[in-house]
Amino acid sequence: MRSIILMLMLSITHTQSLSICSASCVVCSGDAVICHKLTNIIEAPVTTKALMLTDGFIVSVDHHFLSNMSNMTVLSLSHNAITTITQDAFQNLTVLRTLLLDHNQLSSQALAGTTFSWLIRLEILQLGNNVLGEVNGSWFHAMGALRTLQLEGNRITRLDNGTFASADLQGLETLDLSNNLITYLGKDCFRGLMGLRSLDLSKNQLQSAPPEAFLYLTWLSNLNLELNMWNCTCELKDLASFLTSYMETPDKVLFNRQRMTCVSVDNPAVTTVLELTETNCVSPNKNITVIVQAKNSISTQRYARDLALASVFFFSGGIGLALSVVYMVYLKARRDKPGAEELEKGRTTPTQMITHWDFNQDNLQMAQTGLETKLTLPNSNRQIKDVRSHRLG
Repeated sequence: MRSIILMLMLSITHTQSLSICSASCVVCSGDAVICHKLTNIIEAPVTTKALMLTDGFIVSVDHHFLSNMSNMTVLSLSHNAITTITQDAFQNLTVLRTLLLDHNQLSSQALAGTTFSWLIRLEILQLGNNVLGEVNGSWFHAMGALRTLQLEGNRITRLDNGTFASADLQGLETLDLSNNLITYLGKDCFRGLMGLRSLDLSKNQLQSAPPEAFLYLTWLSNLNLELNMWNCTCELKDLASFLTSYMETPDKVLFNRQRMTCVSVDNPAVTTVLELTETNCVSPNKNITVIVQAKNSISTQRYARDLALASVFFFSGGIGLALSVVYMVYLKARRDKPGAEELEKGRTTPTQMITHWDFNQDNLQMAQTGLETKLTLPNSNRQIKDVRSHRLG
């Protein structure tokens, strides 16, 4: 009799569970609910331990439908269109161990300091392939149990000093930041992650990275830095030295080290970061800019020199014109007064005129007129001689 009653109770519970589940659900049992293409989070049975609502059109997560699921250990909302999560959405999920929120539209503004603070037993947090522009350590407060944090495929551009310093992630072992837009790593960006064992920074926009950033990761054994925008100048020499020492340590792995290729053509002598040494590295582009500036300075000096020479030649030409005028006056004085006394005066006059000559516009015009007169003077003398010869004849 008791067995019959038990079977009836189980049948009623199963019927109630089926009535709650949507037609889009492929699994709907007492422990697991798996549904696709939903527009809202459905109310699953209280006994549900795994709720997977994927590949749908859910846009928000709030406390209403999750408040009675205190037994749930796995929640997957992957591949939806989630943009907002209320601060108390996960308040009653105190035993949750896995939370998958990847492939949604979550921005950095959608996450608050209390969003995940209720999840004190959470071990896996998947936030990959959203639109996060930055990482805030306050998101991970009171998450000492977290072991895996997935942040790949977002729009994160930099990890500043102390990014994870305010987080409670001393138990974190795996951090995936691959396929972002990271261009900058602060020297203290990984401070607070002393237990990290695996770090993936591949497929970012890093041109350089300070080796000091990895010194906090004393337990790090798996590192991936492939397919970045490495600029293989002397600025990367210290990183190359660190990575070489890292690989020589037992149980340390640098994934795909041959794919840490140099993107910049500044140094054709090397093709990968690990080939950089003290002897084959070249200075970064900023030093070349200094050289260009030095050349511009030299060009300025040459310009000043050429200007000075032009000025000398100009004034020399002015003196030549003045001498031409003096020579004309001298010839005229000799023709009119050919005496020795006047000739002597004619010889002293040019010196006085040259000494006190004022190079103004009128004098330059006089000099030009004098030069023209000088050029026609021989013909005039020949005509005068012809006239005298005619008179004598």
